Amino acid sequence: MDKQAKPADGSAAIKGFLILSRLPFLSPGVAALVTGIVIALSEGYDPSAGLIWMSILGLILIMLATYYFNEYFDYEGDIINKTFIKFSGGSRALPDNMVPRPVARIAGYSSVTVLVAIAVVYVFFYFEDYPLLLPLALFGAFCGVFYSHPPFQLAYQGIGEIVIGGCYGILTFVSGFYLVSGVLNLNMLLVGLPASMTIFLVILANEFPDYEADKAVNKRNLIVRLGPARGSIVYAVVMLLAYPAMLATIVAGISPWIAVAGFPVLALTIAATALTLKGGYNQPSAQMKISGMTLLANLLSSLMFIPVVFIW
Repeated sequence: MDKQAKPADGSAAIKGFLILSRLPFLSPGVAALVTGIVIALSEGYDPSAGLIWMSILGLILIMLATYYFNEYFDYEGDIINKTFIKFSGGSRALPDNMVPRPVARIAGYSSVTVLVAIAVVYVFFYFEDYPLLLPLALFGAFCGVFYSHPPFQLAYQGIGEIVIGGCYGILTFVSGFYLVSGVLNLNMLLVGLPASMTIFLVILANEFPDYEADKAVNKRNLIVRLGPARGSIVYAVVMLLAYPAMLATIVAGISPWIAVAGFPVLALTIAATALTLKGGYNQPSAQMKISGMTLLANLLSSLMFIPVVFIW
């Protein structure tokens, strides 16, 4: 039975809903989309400002729906989770009775409803010139909604991390470039790879502190399937490949200066990997540092392409 939220005044309810929305975690997707847009702009394409803003709003709605449904369907695990950190275990808005649990599901469906309305506007005004944006968006929305929502619950199957990695990186870069240029540039598959790798690792890192709770509710994500020790090896290997993946974008036409712009990512990947291999994945204070460095590495693995394409 769900716990009942205590009555709250308006400001407390708004604060609780904002916490439920996990607004800081909208940044990885927005950073990837904006970077794809900027790369297209740097190549001289003439964009539609309306489509750009609609696409950014649509992406935000997909991410919000993902987070709301995740909060709702992960409730049982979050209730028993005693080892969560700031980055893991959900927003805590539901277990801490900041808002009633049904609000999360209503907010999820509301986000999808507004997204459909935006899609209708897109079909009327932009579909003819940008027909591939619709299937790209539909795929992203499907993966986001069914990350936690039955019947698929990808996060419970050991593939959610990979699917979200692909959506927050490669798919978003490809979409960002396309909605400006109208061109499906396959080079963006390579340019978006570092962001895909690091957002995959953000999710993986956040699963370490939630291991016992996830295991108890049979949430069979990668860390539950592999165990924390083996999972830490996967984390370390993929993390150390993030900077080389940035260098590989040179073959896709990105300036060699990406090697310099990527130095912060290299430093973060080395530090996070070293801490993980020392057993930090199993220590709460170290888990905070690992998750924080991984999230920062993800943001920079997208955003550092912007000065490279415009300045260098």
